[in-house]
Amino acid sequence: MIIKSNDRCFACGKNNPIGLKLKFTPIPNGVRTEFIPAKQFEGFQDIIHGGIVATILDEAIAWACRACGLDAVTGEITVRYKKPLITGKPVTVYGIIEKNKGKLLLGSAYLQDKNGTVIATATAKMVKISS
Repeated sequence: MIIKSNDRCFACGKNNPIGLKLKFTPIPNGVRTEFIPAKQFEGFQDIIHGGIVATILDEAIAWACRACGLDAVTGEITVRYKKPLITGKPVTVYGIIEKNKGKLLLGSAYLQDKNGTVIATATAKMVKISS
C-alpha cells in the first residue's frame, strides 16, 4: 500500500473548506508549522477543542515521517494537555521522529505559544506501510 497525499485532508488539505489547512516545513528529523487557531474549532468559549489539538499533534508526527521519506500511519498516540489552546493566538507545532525501529517509528510532537510556553505534547507509535 502506498499512502497518497489528499488535498481534502482535514488537517493539511488546502481544498477542505472546513479544515485546518496546516502547512508543514522540514526541520532536522521532522517538521514544523505555524498557525492561528480559528474560533470554528472551539470546544469551550475561546478554547480549541482537545480533539482538534490531538489532531494537530498527530498530523505533525505523520508529516515528520513523510519528511524523513517514510510512509506510516498512527498505531498509538498519547496526548498530554498542559494549557488551553486559545483561539486567535499564534502557535508553532513541531513533529519529530525520535527512533526508527524497523516497522515501528517512535515520534513526538509539541505545540507552543509565541512565548515558547508548551500547550500540549504527544508521543506516538507509527507503523510503517510497505509499498
